[in-house]
Amino acid sequence: MYLTLRLFVPSPLFDKPTSTVVLSSDGSLLSARIAEDGQWRFAPSDSIPEKFAQCLIAFEDQRFNYHLGVDFIAVCRALVHDIHAGRVVEGGSTITMQIARMARGNRSRTVWQKIMESLTAVGIELKYSKEEILSIYASNAPFGGNVVGLEAAAWRYFGRPSSLLSWAESATLAVLPNAPSLINVGRNRVALQRKRDSLLKSLCDKGVLTTEEYSLSLMESLPDKPYPLDDLAPHLLDRIAAYYKGNTVLSTIDYSLQNRLQSVADNYCEKYRSNHIENIAVLVADIATGNILAYIGNSTLPSEARSVDMVSAERSTGSVLKPFLYASMLTDGEITPQMLIQDTPLNIGGFAPLNYSHTFSGAVHADEAVRRSLNVPLVRMLTQHGIGRFMDTLKDLGMNTLHYSGDHYGASLILGGAEGSLLNMLGMYASMARMLNGYNEDGHSMNIQNIHPLYFSSALHPSSQRKLSEVPLSPSSIWYTFKAMAGLERPEEESEWWHFSSMKRVAWKTGTSFGSRDAWALGVTPHYAVGVWVGNASGEGRAGMTGVGFAAPVMFDAFSALPSSDWFVEPLEDTDPIVVCRKSGCRAGQCCEYRDTVNAPRSAVNTDVCDYCRLVHLSPDLRWQVNSNCESVEDIITRSWFVLPPTMEYFYKKHHSGYTPLPPMRDDCDGIYKSSIDIVYPENNQVVVIPKGFTGDYEQVICHAATSKVNALLYWHLDGEFLGATDVDHKVAISPDLGFHSLTVVSDDGDEKSIVFEVR
Repeated sequence: MYLTLRLFVPSPLFDKPTSTVVLSSDGSLLSARIAEDGQWRFAPSDSIPEKFAQCLIAFEDQRFNYHLGVDFIAVCRALVHDIHAGRVVEGGSTITMQIARMARGNRSRTVWQKIMESLTAVGIELKYSKEEILSIYASNAPFGGNVVGLEAAAWRYFGRPSSLLSWAESATLAVLPNAPSLINVGRNRVALQRKRDSLLKSLCDKGVLTTEEYSLSLMESLPDKPYPLDDLAPHLLDRIAAYYKGNTVLSTIDYSLQNRLQSVADNYCEKYRSNHIENIAVLVADIATGNILAYIGNSTLPSEARSVDMVSAERSTGSVLKPFLYASMLTDGEITPQMLIQDTPLNIGGFAPLNYSHTFSGAVHADEAVRRSLNVPLVRMLTQHGIGRFMDTLKDLGMNTLHYSGDHYGASLILGGAEGSLLNMLGMYASMARMLNGYNEDGHSMNIQNIHPLYFSSALHPSSQRKLSEVPLSPSSIWYTFKAMAGLERPEEESEWWHFSSMKRVAWKTGTSFGSRDAWALGVTPHYAVGVWVGNASGEGRAGMTGVGFAAPVMFDAFSALPSSDWFVEPLEDTDPIVVCRKSGCRAGQCCEYRDTVNAPRSAVNTDVCDYCRLVHLSPDLRWQVNSNCESVEDIITRSWFVLPPTMEYFYKKHHSGYTPLPPMRDDCDGIYKSSIDIVYPENNQVVVIPKGFTGDYEQVICHAATSKVNALLYWHLDGEFLGATDVDHKVAISPDLGFHSLTVVSDDGDEKSIVFEVR
């Protein structure tokens, strides 16, 4: 018989669409989307608050805990009342019978339907526990208008979860399903309050409420009208809906931080609109857990693209990958932090990167190249390290937007040739910080976990956690990378940033994509990671928009909203003291006169020894280089000299007044010939691609040479034909035909340099 009665129970009992809801980490409602049928109906919960349960039972079904779906005492009482009234004034339905009626589509009230509801109610009682039955009722009962279910009603009418409702509020919602039209604003309020107060009196009489609680509850007012539901994380909600549509998801978002940073983003967007910049995205993550604390997908200001989630959009990365290259080369023992990197004109198969200032320094220290975000030195470093090798590192760190081969990106990879999302980039920075923190805590390397848009409470959503992967960077390389990044100058737009920097030390990097289409700023402390993207979702670039000027101020405001943080602990166990040349920053060689002992990543012992310092033989007056062929050995003075190649020297000495060029060889000395001339552009065996100008004619090629001799006169020859002479700025313009050519430069004292290049 039991099995027969259970057959009356539909399976499932209710099959209505539900709203997608995102809660903050403290259970506050962040964003919600109405169900497909136009109802605010939250996903069913496993239990209901005790206050509402007691109010509901007291009002609807006082013998709920003692009957098996049908209360025959209530049925008989209702029958007597109906006969005396001559009409139906009382139904005698239990809570379970009301569930049965709702599950059967609220059919017309006939004797036959009453019998079917009763049989279904008994089947429900046999199938579900009393606690489950209360939850089923609370999740599906009508609460006026298009509000269905207790949780939706609690948020719509009182602006908080049902667990935080007072006795008066719980009583109000308990009486509503009996007559949901009473909630209509401006009508029936007297009847609604009468029902509520009567229920509160009943609870007081039963001892559920104290006299004081009862009095205070009567003083509470009824809700005036439904509250609009918060929509503080609409882009995160859309992303979650793709995976958990119709569910209520507990996220790791900090409600207060989300609210504050949305205002920050909107305020900056309002300011930037004068430059026709419409969109901003901000992301904040907790370093230790990878939890996302704030997810600002875009500004909420009216715009055509405000619904576009720019946190997950793939955009040109600009310069934000440079720290990863620096850390990779430190890890692999290819550079030391202070090693000189060549900063001179460069052309790789027609790709000729320029520094932002369009100037060259000749040579810069590796950490300075990162701190100043110099393009040319970083391209040279990438060429040395290997594009494919670097891409493997990026993928290991979690970059999942490298859709093509290394040949496709080429050396432009380090300057924004690849695309990445803000979510991806911040996850990679957070991973480095987490690895460094973990090393200092445990004394050894640890696994990482990138932040992920669906990384919520693991108790509720364990499948959303990202698979762990090993960091391919050493702890010391990360520490030196963060040290270089922390030395960046703050943008002028950040009011009194020098005062801010004394309170919070941040390792940060900015980036600007080609055509000023994307402005980036990413920063980390031991506890938090903050990422900002600024631009137009349409891809339209804006003149003057840079990561430093537009994204960095937003990032610093975000850090201002976070608790203070200490600084990373240097992983001393992963470093070793090495002796370096004070001039070149390389491991000191035998010819290096000025040396320093410094801590460096352990892998630095594998770096090249300095070859810029060499022993030179000088005349007694130190004006000339000499040898034993022209000077007695007793009179020769041997000194260590810091010597740069001609091209590097040409640019280096413009920025370093203390640099002393190597003295020339005395005329009467026969030494090993080494040209003092270097051809800067084009380089030997280079392919030169000549574009057409606005007139349709091919543009000229500007050839550039450098010499270590002061006031030298240089004579230029193309394919054996004389072009002219230069005396100060050694540049000439040529219009070569397609094909191979030879270029020769000869100095007035006979030095010569020749190269071969191809024109396409």
